[in-house]
Amino acid sequence: MSSHKFNPEDRKKLTGKERERILPPVQVLKDIGLSANDIWADIGCGTVFFTIPLADEVKQVYALDIRAEMLEDLNNSLIQLKKSNVTVLQSDENKFPIAEQLVDGVLISLVLHEVDEPDKFFCELKRILKKEGRLVVIEWVKASLDMGPPIEHRLSIQQLDDWAQTSGFAKSKSWQWSENFIGIEYSKIS
Repeated sequence: MSSHKFNPEDRKKLTGKERERILPPVQVLKDIGLSANDIWADIGCGTVFFTIPLADEVKQVYALDIRAEMLEDLNNSLIQLKKSNVTVLQSDENKFPIAEQLVDGVLISLVLHEVDEPDKFFCELKRILKKEGRLVVIEWVKASLDMGPPIEHRLSIQQLDDWAQTSGFAKSKSWQWSENFIGIEYSKIS
């Protein structure tokens, strides 16, 4: 495993009020635009940050992470909140336990900068998305800020666009919710 993976012992940071203030999940999902009949995958879901607000808006969510500790916290929250439309799955980084062309959308929040083999990762994203599927990527701005991963681990917009295009996606929208985060939507084109 790469040395720049998020340490699950620090997982409480993922749900802090400061993070919610600078990347408000309800506003982000509103901007993305969701349909009540959609099926989404939250890849690298972590503990709860987007999964539960996403579950409030769509028919079904598949929440995937490589870390059992993250998924255990998420499962506890889902039980406590009595959410029944979330399927929690542990996955490998480049192999998702989801059927081919099952989901309408994929949300990847603050994950791509940790991926070791982006070409394989994007191919797997493409595999699980329906023909008209949407891929929404949220990443750290490539600038020196007081929070987040070191700047050398962050990705440029050009790097994200190149990976997406090489894998059969085209950029369709972008957002910037604060000086810390960018969001890009890609559409599956081939």
